[in-house]
Amino acid sequence: MLRQIYRYCKPHHVDFFLKHKNVSSPIINNLSLNKNTFLCYNLKASFHSSSSNNNVFIDHENIYAHKIVFKDFLPSSVINVPENDVSSTEWFQEVLAQNWRDSNIDDIVTTFYRVKNFCIKNGIAILDTRFDNLVDGLMDNCEHIKDDQLIGLLYCLSEYPPVESYKSHNFHDVWSCLDDICCWKIIEWDMEKSFTVANAWYKLRLGKHCDYIYTLINRTAKRADDLTKEQLLSIYFYLNVYRKRAVDFEYEFALEKLVNDMDIDEMGVVAMGYFKTKTKIKLVNIQEALAKKVIENSSTAHDITLTAILKVLRYSKPFKIIKTIEQMVDKLYPEIDRLSDLCCTHLALMSTGIQTYNKRILQKVSQKFVKNITNTEVIRFKDIERVLNVLSMFNYDPKTNPDIFKACYEEIHKTERLAETVRYARCLACALNYLSLRNMYSHELMNRILDEEYITSVYGKGARLLPREIFSLDCSIDIECPDYKGNRLPPRLKYKAAKWLTEFTPSYNQWKKLTAADKLILDTIDAVSSVVGGEKFMHINFILPHFSRADIVVCKNTITGKVVEPVGFQNYVLGDVMFPHKDKSLEWFAITVLGWNNTVKDTNIPLGHFVMKQRQLRKIGYTPVFVIWSEFQNLSTDMMKQYISTKLGLG
Repeated sequence: MLRQIYRYCKPHHVDFFLKHKNVSSPIINNLSLNKNTFLCYNLKASFHSSSSNNNVFIDHENIYAHKIVFKDFLPSSVINVPENDVSSTEWFQEVLAQNWRDSNIDDIVTTFYRVKNFCIKNGIAILDTRFDNLVDGLMDNCEHIKDDQLIGLLYCLSEYPPVESYKSHNFHDVWSCLDDICCWKIIEWDMEKSFTVANAWYKLRLGKHCDYIYTLINRTAKRADDLTKEQLLSIYFYLNVYRKRAVDFEYEFALEKLVNDMDIDEMGVVAMGYFKTKTKIKLVNIQEALAKKVIENSSTAHDITLTAILKVLRYSKPFKIIKTIEQMVDKLYPEIDRLSDLCCTHLALMSTGIQTYNKRILQKVSQKFVKNITNTEVIRFKDIERVLNVLSMFNYDPKTNPDIFKACYEEIHKTERLAETVRYARCLACALNYLSLRNMYSHELMNRILDEEYITSVYGKGARLLPREIFSLDCSIDIECPDYKGNRLPPRLKYKAAKWLTEFTPSYNQWKKLTAADKLILDTIDAVSSVVGGEKFMHINFILPHFSRADIVVCKNTITGKVVEPVGFQNYVLGDVMFPHKDKSLEWFAITVLGWNNTVKDTNIPLGHFVMKQRQLRKIGYTPVFVIWSEFQNLSTDMMKQYISTKLGLG
């Protein structure tokens, strides 16, 4: 009976489960006292979406992290291994064919040990139907299992031949049952036993799927301050393995006290915990400790450790420690030759996290990257997309031999990369978008990704789900691809998507509090209005809709030198590329406000997207005018007007 319940029960079947007349056990009776607890543990309806085929690098990463965290670990609670192992097929079948439902839990657990070596030798996994009776017996008697038997059985199962999926026949029933038992028993266990059990679940390759790891992380957060360095490190390892919940601030607060006692490899495990859970490190002291530890160990740090730390520092946007980050990057420059291409890629990507770049780093990494780009075992498709990201963001050409942009363009078209373009479908659109910043377009691949069925299958149905890179490529076709004959976004979809992808133009009477960025835009609008003679002589609209902020359009008569009222925009709708009215006597200006996120940090150099915008505005007939925050925001009102007047040639 229990087996059927574990296999088919779903959250909305809880009442049936609790009221079932034929179910009687201390565990089930206890559950009826706390229905919410039962719902929390959820007897494993098959709702997991993760693939059983994990990324090879991630496996290496976790194996390496496990060795660091558990280098001195030995399971302390296992049962004695029986001496009378099953050694023949006849004996194996005879043992498993018994009616195990009427047996006691001691004999059931012992039998898993007795047949283990035979199964390993003959490649027999638990999904084999000959295990059905034994699994039935375990399911019916699992509430009687002792702690040592439970832990020993978990470690024993981890040594069996692997199954195809965590959903496999018998295997799913066994681990679901044991998972719930562990969740019920954890309240009675000390920290040592709790972590011993957690390690067993990792060994079973179920750390991402079982509820026990979640329960351990959740319960331990309440006493994070009392954890030793080793215990806290274990928690970060399991956060990395589980991935489905963010790092609790209690853990980060505890980490701040212990981080300086950790070596660089241990910090790497911590970094994995943050990055894999998509959690930013909020405390500056921790960010700085990581960067300084890399500086101290730059010549000896392991590749995987460095990659993890670089990932999380970039993700955490460490603007408050930029000088330390720059020192760290400089210190790693001599190590580029020994580091893997993946690590070097993340070293280059570090620039995107601090909005400034090191030319030496980008040049050397790019040259190494382009040298190996044809090696699909070393350079993945998404690595190509990442390198294009950082180079296009800063509009930087590293002058590699061969040219890295051409090499990337050619590589993404190769048939050897076809499987990767399917697997990393989102990366394909991003890569094409980054190439478009360099005015490089692939009509063949754009035709593929702009197909409506393709968009629905990759991103989902609906304008809200359409990503900016797809929208941007479609808009760029109108400007820079006159010979393109392939698929396009339907006008209705494009119109709706533009509503999601553009930002409102701020006003003084808006209900939402004005931000610093809003004030910069309003100051610019006021200055332009004063210079041109009023609001009727300017037009605010999304003339390039693939950029989120609207531009201020001003029109000047080249004969009289006076500003005239802009005309011709009534024929356009949101989402259209708005070409200016054609008249040789008119000069059209498009005024764009560049905030602090639109320029290289501490400079007035526009980022790559705005270099592209400048180019595209010129192509459709506008004179681009950039109002740069660092030049404009601290000016007096009169000086702001003078600034705009000079830019428009009206001074």
